[in-house]
Amino acid sequence: MTGAIWNFVHRALMNFLNTMALLTAETFSLQFNNKRHVNKPHYPRKALLCYQLTPQNGSTPIRGHLKNKKNHAEIRFINKIKSMGLDETQCYQVTCYLTWSPCPSCARELVDFIKAHRHLNLRIFASRLYYHWRPHYQEGLLLLCGSQVPVEVMGLPEFSDCWENFVDHKEPPSFNPSEKLEELDKNSRAIKRRLERIKVRSCPALLPTAPPRHRSLPQPRAHCLLVISRNTTFRCHGAHRDRATGTGSPQGLHRQRSSSAEQP
Repeated sequence: MTGAIWNFVHRALMNFLNTMALLTAETFSLQFNNKRHVNKPHYPRKALLCYQLTPQNGSTPIRGHLKNKKNHAEIRFINKIKSMGLDETQCYQVTCYLTWSPCPSCARELVDFIKAHRHLNLRIFASRLYYHWRPHYQEGLLLLCGSQVPVEVMGLPEFSDCWENFVDHKEPPSFNPSEKLEELDKNSRAIKRRLERIKVRSCPALLPTAPPRHRSLPQPRAHCLLVISRNTTFRCHGAHRDRATGTGSPQGLHRQRSSSAEQP
């Protein structure tokens, strides 16, 4: 009887958690915008985290979204998962879509959280990289990757999934969704290359190594000749010089070559 009550309460809790307020199309367009610079009128691109928790037993996924509010969205996400009372004997796939990649402090918190909850398999996709040029923030990204928490840049599949499952489609958007998703995917290519450079520069083992390029040696120039005679002379780049006297001229070289050729 106790087990049946627990299962009923757990299902009711999961159904309650699965009812979430969806994002507006305008919020998705503005906050997941991955252009390098925001067009006028300028607006702040805030931290937003959309999470999807899928039980291994095939139950309905649990979705929600969080933003910075006293704590960073990543910390609120950790507290949210802890409050669900998930069955630790069951594995869960957790996917997070972030507008900004985690800061170093949040990266450490996420690593500690996953190490303490081995039944969770976490993947992180970010629309933009937060302070990616600062070494400290790069170390946070590499810490996640090295702790079995993959961090990747959102592409067309991730933007499409986020659009379909986290956005309210009751009202038609003010933009063409297909064109918006294609634009986001196009902008993400440069950000993906940026992240790959961070990985390979800081930890080459994270990426497969390319075969070494064989560099061809420069061929000797035809007019660089060495003429051996009684008084060794040489000419390089059209200049003639006698090693014995330290003087000479291009014409002298031809004369020396002729005379040396006649030597027995």
